[in-house]
Amino acid sequence: MIDFSIELNFLKPNVELDYNKIHTFKTDKYTTLLTLLSKRYKVNNNQIELFNGYSSAIYSILKFLNLKYCFIYSPCNLVYKKAASNLDYEVRLINRFENIFLPIKEQSVVVFANPSFLDGTYYDLDKLFKYWSSKDATVIIDESLLDFSSELSALNYMKNYEKLYIVKDFSKYYSNESLNIASIFSNEKNSELLRKYEPEDKLSNFDMFYLEESFKDKEFKLISNSVNIKNKASLEKILNSNKYVDSFFHSSSNSLLIKLKNISSKEFKAKLEDKSIKISNCLKYDFIDDSYINIYISSKDNIVKLEEVLNAF
Repeated sequence: MIDFSIELNFLKPNVELDYNKIHTFKTDKYTTLLTLLSKRYKVNNNQIELFNGYSSAIYSILKFLNLKYCFIYSPCNLVYKKAASNLDYEVRLINRFENIFLPIKEQSVVVFANPSFLDGTYYDLDKLFKYWSSKDATVIIDESLLDFSSELSALNYMKNYEKLYIVKDFSKYYSNESLNIASIFSNEKNSELLRKYEPEDKLSNFDMFYLEESFKDKEFKLISNSVNIKNKASLEKILNSNKYVDSFFHSSSNSLLIKLKNISSKEFKAKLEDKSIKISNCLKYDFIDDSYINIYISSKDNIVKLEEVLNAF
């Protein structure tokens, strides 16, 4: 079975794990990891808070903010909706595909993934930040997929927007499903307050070692992004000529969201599975109907196989 449903980067950094040395690995209270993060993302050490996984970061920040309303620009990772609901927020969803400028409540939390989840759209946020500012909103920007692109980070807004928190999950880009490290970037004051509610020892030595070694692979980002862009272009060319494909979004991530015609996603998925090709079911996400499928970028050989199958439809 060739799997196009895997959200992870199909390329991996050059990491050599010596498990015999892991038990002696960490004595510096995250200093090495924070220094590498600071250098990689151009943010000060004291503007970074680390978390034991992506969902942990999301629950922690929403619990810390403790506001009434949470507006989620969707489709988005469903962890945000689940966490906000469990923490007794009044959750409102804004359909990105229709109108991202729908009104929000004063002093609410807004969640915006950039690049976006599923479709990988990268948004210029200038107008949204002006609107959010007029509503005194607390802004969470999820940049977990930004590493797949060369687009600018929302860190540029941090100096002028006090209520800004940037969430990053490292497992997808650095291709390790078991990597339980995420971070939140914010200004020094916010980070210090957030840190007060966090335990000091919360990260696995194994995870820290993997991520540190990933950052030390200086060629990985260039190689990964160039190959992903090339393979994505090949995949788009194949899909563009398929009789069942109506359109797809321009993606700045490793994901393509495709709108079908004359066939449902269930039927299309079944056709592929009959030929030992698996794609993900994206119907569980908000504002996605049975005309959409989601495919993640894979290797050249897998894309060639997919082309052969699609040409036989």
